[in-house]
Amino acid sequence: MADIGTDHGYLPVSLVAAGQVDFAIASDINAKPLKKAEKIIADFKLEKLIETRLGSGLSVLQPGEVQAVVMAGMGGLLIRDLLERDRQVALKMKKLVLQPMNNQAVLRKYLEQRGYRIIKEDLCQEMERIYEIMVVVPGEMVISNPLEYELGFEYDQHQHPLLKALIDRKIYLENKIVLNTQGKTTAVAKQQFAVSSQFIEKLNEVKKCLSN
Repeated sequence: MADIGTDHGYLPVSLVAAGQVDFAIASDINAKPLKKAEKIIADFKLEKLIETRLGSGLSVLQPGEVQAVVMAGMGGLLIRDLLERDRQVALKMKKLVLQPMNNQAVLRKYLEQRGYRIIKEDLCQEMERIYEIMVVVPGEMVISNPLEYELGFEYDQHQHPLLKALIDRKIYLENKIVLNTQGKTTAVAKQQFAVSSQFIEKLNEVKKCLSN
């Protein structure tokens, strides 16, 4: 596997040490965290099983070089752009594990349009933050419910235990936008106020359905 944006390399070290993968590539665009990753890899005596590479996104990989890639802890727009830039590498993966910190809806739309299929979604919580994780393979999917872009592919079928918490978090963030745009007269502010207000109504409707 390859961990893109590995930072200190904790993920590949954990996977290799546990015997879950035979070989890993730890990559980062910045030299400083990669140096720290190299030290941690050396501390665990895994230098022969984990290779570090300095570079941006999937450009550090050759098509078919690894079976799986993890892109976590970065924005959804950046993940989308990195997948598109090295599309031939991305589509050779058997599995992609994506954890966008924001713009999850944009990333799901991209995956739908560009030949990917989400086979599983998961959520985890740390304090007030809900993290959205997507397991993706090359293939096709059709998102028929627009709310799936925001709440996860086929969210209504799986009903994750943290789904309500995710909805509450999104309502909280949209309410901040409503408060910031309320009463403002510019066209952009008026449009954003209307969009966020409508989105909050839809999210509250989903919450009611989940409670029934």
